[in-house]
Amino acid sequence: MNAPSDRTRRFLETAHLYRLGRLVTESPNPRTLDLARQSQEDLETATRVFRDVEIDALQVLLETVDLAAEVVKSFSKCFDQGGRVFLVGCGATGRLALVLETIWRAQPARGLEESVIAFTAGGDFALVRSLGVFEDRPELGARHLLDLGFQEGDVLVAITEGGETPFVLGALEQATITSSSKSWLFFCNPKELLIQAAERSKRALLNPRVRSHAFEIEPMALTGSTRLQASSVLMAFVGACLRELATGAKARWLFTEIVDLLYQTEVNQLIPMIEAEARAHEARQFTLHRSRSAPIAVLTDTTERAPTFSLAPFESNHDQGISKDGASRTYLEIPGTTNSQEAWRRLLGRSPRPFRAPEVQVGGKNVTIDLDAIYGFDFSEGVAQRRTKLGFNTDLHLDVEIDSNSDRSILKFRTEDTSGKIEHATFRVSNDLLVQQALLKYALNLQSTLTMGRIGRFHGNLMTFVRPTNGKLIDRALRTLRILASQTSGVDHLAESPDDTPFLDALFAALDRVSPDESVALKALEILRIDHSSHKR
Repeated sequence: MNAPSDRTRRFLETAHLYRLGRLVTESPNPRTLDLARQSQEDLETATRVFRDVEIDALQVLLETVDLAAEVVKSFSKCFDQGGRVFLVGCGATGRLALVLETIWRAQPARGLEESVIAFTAGGDFALVRSLGVFEDRPELGARHLLDLGFQEGDVLVAITEGGETPFVLGALEQATITSSSKSWLFFCNPKELLIQAAERSKRALLNPRVRSHAFEIEPMALTGSTRLQASSVLMAFVGACLRELATGAKARWLFTEIVDLLYQTEVNQLIPMIEAEARAHEARQFTLHRSRSAPIAVLTDTTERAPTFSLAPFESNHDQGISKDGASRTYLEIPGTTNSQEAWRRLLGRSPRPFRAPEVQVGGKNVTIDLDAIYGFDFSEGVAQRRTKLGFNTDLHLDVEIDSNSDRSILKFRTEDTSGKIEHATFRVSNDLLVQQALLKYALNLQSTLTMGRIGRFHGNLMTFVRPTNGKLIDRALRTLRILASQTSGVDHLAESPDDTPFLDALFAALDRVSPDESVALKALEILRIDHSSHKR
């Protein structure tokens, strides 16, 4: 047996911290095992299956009416005493926290616009580019919380789909030290599983200063992709509690409205959008997502595609020498904004808040995440023309808007390609801002996921193209690689071995060899095959 590589050895030293395969949120959903094929051959079935998984997940909200009343009471008490509510998440939950702050700012309780503060691992920069390197650092969660001014009397809401993210739990532990007001912890795995799986989760769950709740739902439509149903449930719950304070609409009404509207949504309307964007990807063409009324929802979904499906992230004006192959296949434009600063303010309802982080490295390179770096992502009007100067011609426009009136709002999707072909999809939604965002998140998740399935960016319901940038994602890629090996003649015997070394060696070697849009797991499988063949000879 070959000696493990240095990176394999270092990972194995801490691998016990990320052994999360037993968690429900990391497990394959038996209802979506054929989702990739359906995306390619039977979009009617794929959209229906995806919708059914989403509805069943959101049904759990109807069982949390009493919990919501308790949360609302704690928020109200905090505000009455001059405190603030902080929301923290990582990755998808971090972005949903920022969405919830944006909704609050658009319609806050009277005089309390600055009383809800959301943050994520990597600060507002992470709204554009995923920074998985932060997720493994609990001390950065604690530091970020204090940098934002968290103090006595404030309340922290820790939102983590799995219930084990170190950054979030680090912020949570700090909150219990700093403020006598009890914190909240929300997640989507059974508590007993979390206590067994991760010591950090056990410590949080047994902390008497923490009130917690598990939203127990089935596995994600795409294995481990908690940007989907888990974050939908958590966004709707925390958002409804804040909406009750802002508007007086009872959380239970909002839960019912979201579920009822999902039942009524004719999701097959999105099929032309899925087909159009898939064609653009296959032709190596560029898409421009435009939204005047809902830019943060669109940005959240497009950002999360990059690490989930190994797509190039948004390029910045500060990036040097970006080639056509290295540029993002889509970008965001906010019509009616004239510069980056104005676009970001429209996006967030405030100016960006950078995190004063220590030196950060991604892919062996230093990454700057300060305010200047944030403004380097210019979403103001004229994106298509600016990208054309770089050689990236826009071939497909995808517009997403919410039109509101006194009766009912309309969620509109529209695509137009260079041939002039136009497709429309419209959905009736509530006038409530949270309900609009919940339905929009669902529609965008469905459209983007099935588009990626249509171009082969996942297999079955496995995230074969996920970019393993932190401990949790390395463990997920390891499990995926084992499954692929079990299905592949010649290396299937390896899947039965308890030794992770050859798999990890292959994964880390693949990380060095893949291009930005290649699958690390599939490249690792190829390496295993080659190694096995050479050993046989």
